[in-house]
Amino acid sequence: MDGTKIFITRKVTLRDPVLVVGLPGIGNVGKLVAEHLKKSFKAEKFATLYSPHFPHQVVMLKGGGIRLVGNRFYVLRGTKTKRDIVLLTGETQAVSPEGQYEVNAKIVRFIKEKLHCKFVYTLGGYSMAGSPPGTPKVLANVTHKELKEKFKDSGVVFGKSRGMIWGSAGMILAFAKMQKIDGICLMGETGMLDVDASAAKAVLKVLAKELEFEIDTHTLDKMIEETAKAIKDLEKQAQGMSPQIGGEGIGGPQQPSYIR
Repeated sequence: MDGTKIFITRKVTLRDPVLVVGLPGIGNVGKLVAEHLKKSFKAEKFATLYSPHFPHQVVMLKGGGIRLVGNRFYVLRGTKTKRDIVLLTGETQAVSPEGQYEVNAKIVRFIKEKLHCKFVYTLGGYSMAGSPPGTPKVLANVTHKELKEKFKDSGVVFGKSRGMIWGSAGMILAFAKMQKIDGICLMGETGMLDVDASAAKAVLKVLAKELEFEIDTHTLDKMIEETAKAIKDLEKQAQGMSPQIGGEGIGGPQQPSYIR
């Protein structure tokens, strides 16, 4: 394959669309939200992105077939909003810095020139040291400071996030800003979990409020209960296997690591 390619598989007519990006990352927060939206609103796939910068893997399908890993564009139907929601999700992100630049620049050119999106939401997790917070906050960063006023009643927290936004959640916003497209990155606080349904639910509630659609969080609530039970079981096992280590760990207080 010669470079990153986007293949349009279905022609769609969009009304003043916004882009929502939910790809794998910290706590798989964005990916969880995207999958929830796909199922809730019976999303229709209309384009697929493939890149040699993705891992050299194929997905094994239920029917016994295979397909390349990729990122896919969907349009959400039945949300009863005044504008269409374009959803971008997939199995992976680019695995190299060069790939991140190429793939995300390609995405932004596509949504500007072909889809005419004027706003972008990227979703991810904000990694906190230690156990996941009981009620995760949603931290946010915007392409332009003036946008903070638009989200003042959304319950998001500005100015508290530190460090770097790694991967597509940050890169797409940066390229969108260059192309004069407004955007926001919504990050749910998460602990050291591979899959954090609590953080995803917090982000999903903010997104639903902003885009004016109703959500049923039953699936996420079930995941939250199962995760809480698993954590308690692990804590009991750890207490029985090793002495407790007090304080804040070697090297002092732990800092948030990275966001994606």
